[in-house]
Amino acid sequence: RTEELLAARRLDGARQYFTRAYDFGFSKTLEETWNHWPRDSILKDVVRIVRRFRPQIIVSIFSGTPRDGHGQHQAAGWAAKEAFHVAGDSARFPELSSEEGLRAWSPLKLYRSARFDTTATTLVLDGGVLDRAVGQSFHQIAMRGRSLHRSQDMGQLQRIGPSRVRLALAEDRTGKGTPGLFDGLDTTMIGLGGAIGSDTTNVYVRNGLLGHAATVDSIRALAKALQWSDLPRLFDAASDRLAQGVTHPEEGSLELTEIYERLWRANAIIQGLVLDAVVEQRFLVPGDSVDATLSLWNASDDPREIKAAIGTDRGDLADRDWVVRTDRVLETRLAPGEVSSTMVHLSIPDTAALSTPYFLRQPRPGGLYSWDGVEPDLRGEPFEAPRLVASGGRSGAWESREVTYRANDQASGEVRRPLFVVPPLGVTLDPAVQIWPIGARAGRTFTVTLTHFSRVPLTGSLRLELPTGWPAPAPQPFRFVGEDAVQSFEFTVHAPADLRVGNTMIRAVAEDRRGTAYSEGVEWIDYPHIRPHQLVRPAVARVHAAPLELPSLGRVGYVRGAADRVPEALQEIGIPLVLLDREMLARGDLARFDAIVVGSRAYETDSALVEHNDRLLAYAKGGGLLIVQYQQYQFVNGNFAPYPITLAQPHDRVTEEDSPVRMLAPKDPLFHYPNLINPSDWDGWVQERGLYFAHSWDPRYRPVLEMHDAAGPPLEGGLLIAPVGKGTYVYTGLSFFRELPAGVPGAFRLFANLLALPHHP
Repeated sequence: RTEELLAARRLDGARQYFTRAYDFGFSKTLEETWNHWPRDSILKDVVRIVRRFRPQIIVSIFSGTPRDGHGQHQAAGWAAKEAFHVAGDSARFPELSSEEGLRAWSPLKLYRSARFDTTATTLVLDGGVLDRAVGQSFHQIAMRGRSLHRSQDMGQLQRIGPSRVRLALAEDRTGKGTPGLFDGLDTTMIGLGGAIGSDTTNVYVRNGLLGHAATVDSIRALAKALQWSDLPRLFDAASDRLAQGVTHPEEGSLELTEIYERLWRANAIIQGLVLDAVVEQRFLVPGDSVDATLSLWNASDDPREIKAAIGTDRGDLADRDWVVRTDRVLETRLAPGEVSSTMVHLSIPDTAALSTPYFLRQPRPGGLYSWDGVEPDLRGEPFEAPRLVASGGRSGAWESREVTYRANDQASGEVRRPLFVVPPLGVTLDPAVQIWPIGARAGRTFTVTLTHFSRVPLTGSLRLELPTGWPAPAPQPFRFVGEDAVQSFEFTVHAPADLRVGNTMIRAVAEDRRGTAYSEGVEWIDYPHIRPHQLVRPAVARVHAAPLELPSLGRVGYVRGAADRVPEALQEIGIPLVLLDREMLARGDLARFDAIVVGSRAYETDSALVEHNDRLLAYAKGGGLLIVQYQQYQFVNGNFAPYPITLAQPHDRVTEEDSPVRMLAPKDPLFHYPNLINPSDWDGWVQERGLYFAHSWDPRYRPVLEMHDAAGPPLEGGLLIAPVGKGTYVYTGLSFFRELPAGVPGAFRLFANLLALPHHP
């Protein structure tokens, strides 16, 4: 989701920042949100970005009131308003100045969106204005960006024509009361001087800034007229005059840095300087080396004196902390049209950190990611800068480019990928979560997968580290010769006879002959619409020992839903589960299943389920058990349930995962066979109790549970059971799709009882 935001930013050109707040799930109220997020910490993170970015205007989408809906939305509205008030107060968060060099900054206007409160509108902007450089309106560009949030089902039409954007002016420090967005603000280079340096009254400084602005105007005029020959001279003049107008470059102004970078890159383009740097090895191993091809092309009509080099993400071409260069800087004179390439040998130190997002380096304590040890200028950024950067050009005409892995895909053509630092040997353990029934004598199988990333042969022994008292399976030897080789090993684990209720850990450790131990694996987040990322995961399995009885089942069918990992969770506890594909739903013998389970939102994602829902209902009428997990409005609008069900808008849900639960009929067999459901079965639930509860239902359904949030009404639509012919139909909004993959024992016990409904004594 972070990368989907950045993909949208690549369309609209804005900068994306973040606080430490962890997305803990939906919340209904601001009070619930503050139970997870310390409000002063959130405010500090927002003030940090205001002082770094130094905006003249803040626009808040949300108002900070219940009208915003989600509790997190209300928190965002509160933080925007509060940051507007305190960012200019040097007494608030003084450590941002002393530790991070961020001085107080006071924005001048605060707007909020009036989309949901049109009567408060004070300013209407036209989002339908055509951006002639793109050929689309601002609204169309925005809808393209919104559609990049593919994991959130946010696809939008890109309609042409006018599009009104309504804002309400909440506060105005200009004292001028002018209606326009930028009215009353100095948006010239002189006004920007307040951000670049404080001495804008100095004539020398003022003339430098004015001269820079005038020179840029001249560059634009000549560029529009396609008169390229005079542009390099003007670019050099613009850089000189900007330097003349900068009085305090040591303040590290974001504006100053970006202006210089734009100047240098535009000048490099005008002068026909093209830079590239690629490697043929996607993964970098600490202690290893890699050769990068550094290329410069003089695409102009004149000879150029050019130099280039490869450095680290800090941009220091002589930085030897992370990369040791064994070659000299490429420095050459290129004739018109000439390309010069050199091989740069790069050594990766043994201490190089594995690639993982900076906010995941440390365990997350509660509702905030940990930024302990994170460089101040990185806090709030989406991700780190690229590990390796190539820079090249000439004075005043400078280009930087990420060093990437390049390959040719015969279907897609050139493919570029970031470079990842990986361990010499990656170790993963599956399953990562295991429910262990108390008293179970049968062993459980754990699979360890080793991935050899290094080019150096590796031999050693693989073992499982088990809790005290657990019999350890014998270690297994491994041997790798070539890189990118993968081997899998199975271990059968038995619990001790006196296993008690509780949680424990199993760890996989691979140790080579030199005594170096490896116990981390890597996982990649890689989709066509985002930049790939790597996560480093410890090779551990969380084991939850709990009393769990399973009904006698021959075969259970399952229709997978959206992002649904329930099938794997059920298989791991021994449920004989079969995934139902289109052919089985259309023509298969459904009567051979003891139960059929439909995954969350499957009616949205599986067209075969929609087409053949009548066969599922016929299966239930014939004596089968059909369990449908939460669905959205398409489900009720399509009348896919055997009897009418409605969903509220917004839907009924219980977001407090520790909210009290009451059994409406404690003697109902559901709560007694094969597991006796008790209050402890509602402990340890994650993120929420459930969502998309039925709001009203046909009297043939019987509700069996009641639950509610602290400030909410009692809800009984979370689990409904109805007879259908000779069989049984269940609709449940309980969040089994979260609880079962998370290994919540009570959720497994209740789900086992649901599967046992036809077998209740």
